[in-house]
Amino acid sequence: MEFKEEIRRHPMWREIREFIGKRGMTIDESRGLLYTVAMMAGFLIYRSIKEEAKLPVIRPEEEKADESRMEKLGGVLEYECRQLHIEFQEVISELVFPMAGNKALSEPILQKIYGMLDSLVLSDGFREGVEKQIENTELWGDSLTYYADRKEDYFEGVKELFAFVLATARPNVTKDLGETNREKELEEIRKKYGIEPDDFWKLRRRALEFFKIAFATHLGIVFQPLREEADEKIYGPISD
Repeated sequence: MEFKEEIRRHPMWREIREFIGKRGMTIDESRGLLYTVAMMAGFLIYRSIKEEAKLPVIRPEEEKADESRMEKLGGVLEYECRQLHIEFQEVISELVFPMAGNKALSEPILQKIYGMLDSLVLSDGFREGVEKQIENTELWGDSLTYYADRKEDYFEGVKELFAFVLATARPNVTKDLGETNREKELEEIRKKYGIEPDDFWKLRRRALEFFKIAFATHLGIVFQPLREEADEKIYGPISD
């Protein structure tokens, strides 16, 4: 009964019910199919968030493994379709793609990540990461002129800029995270910490990149259980 109840609570229950009903299937009969559909949609949601927000690749080996997972899940879905005598492409177009584009499924994921980033900016780990990378000239290709004498002001500036980018991204993370018309708020941050315009521009660039890296990292954390679930589906349980 647990699976049936879970499906009936799904944001796309009406579409799922219509799909299986038209083909004369019960929930129990379509369980394997729907389970695979949900996993494939999950990977597409992950990819969509990552690409639309222009996030950097943090773990290239995992991204490559995701492509393999999607390919293998496609094979599992084709098998399920053959078993049920339904068309693979119909499942993709009527269930997988609509599920991947359903905001009721993606929005809770985004809100969870926003909450994680709210906590991150207040953590010791955030300070450590910023202080380690803020003057990495190999990474940035430039140097902050007055950073050595104003480290605390610059850190507080980065922290506020990070929070500013988070607030800007929250309403619609699919927009380019570098775009904003809130220049007045940015100027207030600059004046608050007495940072020269040239250094402040460099600091904005760093804060934006720190945000993208943090967002990409936490997105990967949120989706890691899906990867593990897919691996178990594809390869079977891993024994200790």
